[in-house]
Amino acid sequence: MLECVLEDLNVGQDIDINELIDQHMPFIIKSISDVTGRYVSCENDEEISVALLAFTEAVERYDKEKGYFLPFAKLVISSRIKNYLKSENKHLCSSLDDLLDKGIDIQHEYLEQEEDNSLLVEDINKLKFEISSFGFTLEDLVNEAPKQKATRTNAIELAEAINEVEEFTSFMNLKKRLPIKKVVLRFSVTEKVVKRSKKFIISVVIILNKNLRMLKRWIRK
Repeated sequence: MLECVLEDLNVGQDIDINELIDQHMPFIIKSISDVTGRYVSCENDEEISVALLAFTEAVERYDKEKGYFLPFAKLVISSRIKNYLKSENKHLCSSLDDLLDKGIDIQHEYLEQEEDNSLLVEDINKLKFEISSFGFTLEDLVNEAPKQKATRTNAIELAEAINEVEEFTSFMNLKKRLPIKKVVLRFSVTEKVVKRSKKFIISVVIILNKNLRMLKRWIRK
């Protein structure tokens, strides 16, 4: 037990924190899931990094006179995850406001409902992760998204068409870029039109292809 490991250590002894983390990763993941209410992916969830830092902090701050370690560690992890989510929500809502200013309206009534807000934040985090592999950020998307409604509508329709072609989605997943020349030939659009809305089109294809349900509701609006 981790409590025994910590209690047996004298002040000044080194703790192999990596070994302790490896041994208690299921506990750490469950502590995150208890707060977020969703499955945690070790490969790409930012919450993992936050929780690992919190676990390390708990080891450093643990005082055996105050009780068992694991409940204390869970308290520290939960606190740090909640703080992270609050910070992330503020950042994402700020980005959503920027999108709204651009005329890209993610319906604000979604944000007024706690469950929907959580799902929306989760979808946007997934979108952020996916578009980062294409070399741009949510902020880039905000800055370069089409400003005119007709241009956005055309870009969305083109993205929907692209998503229906497995050759194109497979290419995007593998090469992490849009097959512009093939899209131009397949759908009889100009290269200028595609390049002008490239990041937006990529983002919409990802939303559709990864079935990001809350963001799909945004597209349908």
